[in-house]
This record gives sequence, C-alpha cells and structure tokens, in this order.
Amino acid sequence: MTDDRLTGLWSDEILHPSDVESVDLTFRADGSGWLYWSSWSTEFSVSRYTWTASTTGNLVLRFHRTLGGTWSIDDGVTHHEVESDEREESVVDVGYEIAPGEDPFGEPIILLTLARPLHDHLAGSRFAWVEKPESLSDPSADAPRPGPSSPR
Repeated sequence: MTDDRLTGLWSDEILHPSDVESVDLTFRADGSGWLYWSSWSTEFSVSRYTWTASTTGNLVLRFHRTLGGTWSIDDGVTHHEVESDEREESVVDVGYEIAPGEDPFGEPIILLTLARPLHDHLAGSRFAWVEKPESLSDPSADAPRPGPSSPR
C-alpha cells in the first residue's frame, strides 16, 4: 500500500527562509520524483528517484540519475544549465512521519520528518508541505546540456 499523503512538493525553504541553500522533494503519483538542491551561489543538483512508501511509515527512494549545473534568473524566470549528468544507483530506506507543525513565524504547516537526514544528497530531515506549488516539473528536464565534445 502506498501513502498518497506524500504526493506533491515538500520544501525545507519554508522552515529555513533565510538559508543560502534549499532542498525540495517531489513525489509524483506515478512513483517518480526528485530531490532538488539549490544554493544562492547559483549551483543546483537534481537527484531523480522512484519511490514507494507505506502507510506504516517506511519510505524507499531508489536514486537513478543526478544532474548538476547552474541556474540563473532572466525576466523573472529561473533557467537551469546542466553541466553534469551521471547515472546513480543508490537506495535510501528511511522511516518518516507526516504531522502538523509550525513554520518559524508560528503559522500552521504540515511537516514531513525523515528518521535521518539525506546527507548524501545535501538534504536534511524536515520538509514542509507546499500547498500550491508553481510546478511539479523537474527543473532540469528541459535544461540545456553540454554538447558531446564538451567536458563534463
């Protein structure tokens, strides 16, 4: 049985609004998803995975690809340029809990808490539900890639 409460976008930016880095976790209903890490230094990485989760609190992420590069903003639109695209084969099996919480300003939010941080992917263990995400599209999906003769 899959826990449909996970489906959507979760972000640590809501919990740490002034941090120089942020992480988003996206869980799509088709079992795909990605972890998006970005920094004010204009670096980013996207780690794509498939996921399963039980209603008893066990989440399994099977990472299969990691992309990295830089982002920029032009006319209010964020653009990504992929500079590395690598296969990845790792599995994270972690306990989780979804419960009510508060943001730093005391506003009610829904929290996803993992039993341990996702250090290998530069991520912590607490994320807030994003009620109305701008998009559930992988930010690197249509990003320019280096040409075949470009160094990776």
